[in-house]
Amino acid sequence: MRILTLNANLKGIGTYRRCFYFSRELARRGHAVTMFTVSRDSLYRPRQYYKAEWIGERAAANGEPGWVRIIEGPGVGYRWIPGWGSGPLDIYARIRELVMGEYQAVWGFEHHPNVSWPIYLTKRFRGYRFYSDWCDWFAGNANPFRGYKWAHRIDGVLEERIRFAAEMVSVTSILLKERALAIGIPPERVVHIPEGAAVDYIVPLDADESRERMRLPAGRPLVAAVRAGDMCREVRVFNEVLRRVPDALFLMIGHVPPPALELAERFGIRDRLILVGWVSDEDYPRYLACADVCFCPLEDGTNDRARWPAKILDYLAAGRATVTNDVGEAGTLFRHREVGVVAGPTGEEMADCIVGLLRDSDRSRFLAENARRVVVKEWDWRVRGSQIASVVEG
Repeated sequence: MRILTLNANLKGIGTYRRCFYFSRELARRGHAVTMFTVSRDSLYRPRQYYKAEWIGERAAANGEPGWVRIIEGPGVGYRWIPGWGSGPLDIYARIRELVMGEYQAVWGFEHHPNVSWPIYLTKRFRGYRFYSDWCDWFAGNANPFRGYKWAHRIDGVLEERIRFAAEMVSVTSILLKERALAIGIPPERVVHIPEGAAVDYIVPLDADESRERMRLPAGRPLVAAVRAGDMCREVRVFNEVLRRVPDALFLMIGHVPPPALELAERFGIRDRLILVGWVSDEDYPRYLACADVCFCPLEDGTNDRARWPAKILDYLAAGRATVTNDVGEAGTLFRHREVGVVAGPTGEEMADCIVGLLRDSDRSRFLAENARRVVVKEWDWRVRGSQIASVVEG
């Protein structure tokens, strides 16, 4: 079957991950899969290549199952409309691919203009089967729109409308499944496909060797977090950690927004932050391996209950001791499998859990090793493969 998957995000960011691994699992089952994303490098021209793994590109597939044809749409205009995904050249390229590509199935990953508009303009006369993936609660949550409620309402209509055009709606969380049912999607057209772990890409690495290679201090307690939101929650938690472990350092992976840095300055802890910015795909697992403890604060609200924070699965796949909150899908995993520590809702309670792991190396090692075993056995994207394929094959 010829299948097109449409990702709304820039290459390597956000829903790109889920879309790529869905695409690869479909390709592993013999389907000819093309994935459309948005280029981070090319503003005016599309790029095309093939991928079978997270790292690496080829000009052509080598004939073995699992290769995905990737098209990067031009990036100009990607952020012109609030909520993003609005590049006119990108949208035009997707429409052209849908018209010329003879696809039997199309799977759209989210509702942004570069996903929904090509579907609305081509579905009726091209005759393909359309499927929609819902992985976040955008309207009023993941998409802040600078607080404009009218923009939230418009986004909410667009976010929900695209689901009615789909034969099946895949969701990443139980909360989104409940939302799909609440707006009138029939139960037989909604399937819960949780997030997966990239266990072939992110593997446990030696911490000492990784610190030496990444030029990070040896012998110092090191906690790490990948960017989420404004990162102020993470800074507050680390400030509490320092009260108990004065020589600790905080490795912040990804671009750190100014409010978090300003908060660190007010706390007087700016010199304890290690800012590495956006890191390469090759270096990302190495930075994770440097951490003694990784943590991800979650708030018990719609946003964190609706999504699946993939960075948590990265921490577990890397074999790192991990602390999070009992919220949403991540909380369910941590309650049912001994893969990490669930903290109470306050920053002080999370700091207590982090400090406990820093001081108990045996406990940290056990959780880290068990986390790796669990995600390999139960959360590998290849475990999801048959469920993903059943959506388009069923």
